[in-house]
Amino acid sequence: MFSVKAKGNKIILMKKILFIVLFTIFAGISNNTKAQLFQGEAFVGLNICQVDGDQMMGFFKKGVHAGVGVITPVFKKNNFSMELSLEVLFNQKGALQGKKYNDGETIIWFGEETKVTGEYNMSLNYGEVPLILYFTDKKFASVGVGASYARLMSIKEYAHGKESPITLYSGEYTRDEFNIIADVKIRIWKRLKLGARYSYSINPIGTRSWPNIEGKILGPFNQHNNLFTFRLTYVFNENLEDLIREEYHYKGDNPRYVEKANEKALRKAQRKEAREERKNRKN
Repeated sequence: MFSVKAKGNKIILMKKILFIVLFTIFAGISNNTKAQLFQGEAFVGLNICQVDGDQMMGFFKKGVHAGVGVITPVFKKNNFSMELSLEVLFNQKGALQGKKYNDGETIIWFGEETKVTGEYNMSLNYGEVPLILYFTDKKFASVGVGASYARLMSIKEYAHGKESPITLYSGEYTRDEFNIIADVKIRIWKRLKLGARYSYSINPIGTRSWPNIEGKILGPFNQHNNLFTFRLTYVFNENLEDLIREEYHYKGDNPRYVEKANEKALRKAQRKEAREERKNRKN
């Protein structure tokens, strides 16, 4: 009964997320018929992770963050805009701890005699779909909030120097994960942006018990993924014609920078005119 009810709740939640996505995209299309509606994105970055509830402390686990996405504007006024981003990611999470004890007790761990050393290394590979709403100032800095659904694809665990028999299907970890996300990014060069993201799993990813140095089993504890991501974002088809660098890089009304911007615009217009002339001669 419980599993059927849980699955029903997940289906309802996914339907709500889909409704929000479709409604927001429709609103963006309705209010921005003259604007560029969709922009493609690619992401690559590094996760710095830990798992809360595993009795290991510190963000020592590193993981790969990579994927693609699409972003659409939903509101724009003067230099302020709001965009909705839908991503598809490969996300590596987990936990890592070096050897803590040299004189730990020997216990029966997964049916084998094991000396408690505190060594731990767990890798969790997810396919993840985040939905983020960004607030952007002057096309330079963005702050985003949102949520994601992740599906566990594989798991590998080493505890106290030995590989554990835990697998994707052994039941210790749930396949479905829901996360809250906070994100910031800044433009560093044309369509390239540098960002930092924080993510935390809302639902427990698993429930485990752990031995201490005396061999006493503590728990069970609910576990949650807890990670920071540092990543680069490239926007493929972003329109840069109305992006004036002086708006966000230079301060004040220095005439030298205005003159520099005008000269750059003139050279660009001359190159465009020359290309059109060559094209007309060929025709």
